[in-house]
Amino acid sequence: MKHSVAGIVRKNGLFFVARRIPSGEMGCHWEFPGGKVENDEAFQETLIREYKEEFGITVKVGSLIGEATFVHRGIEVRLHAYEVIFPEGELQFVLSEHTEVKWVTLKEIETLLFVDSDLLLLPYVSEWNKNN
Repeated sequence: MKHSVAGIVRKNGLFFVARRIPSGEMGCHWEFPGGKVENDEAFQETLIREYKEEFGITVKVGSLIGEATFVHRGIEVRLHAYEVIFPEGELQFVLSEHTEVKWVTLKEIETLLFVDSDLLLLPYVSEWNKNN
């Protein structure tokens, strides 16, 4: 089984999502940013690395929000969603793997062309959002 992580950033009731570049897998789809866990990397370390690589920012990782399993090209993948905390102040994103970012409600996510595996996380994100 492979492992991937997704970072859930919430601010004033809105969630941070990013649109993938057109080339590559799931091009132009929106997602909760994250990525594949490499070697013996801790899940939290993966998120810190991915946000640095994809947006040029250093984040903090909070608690586990939920997990979902899916099959990708015949391989079982476990997707772990964690709360991600952005640094304070105005952020300047350097987009390397996305064309745009925005803040949306959970309801709006349902209207976006969103990565299928990330949609599996919505019930957990919704529950976490209500309780935290």
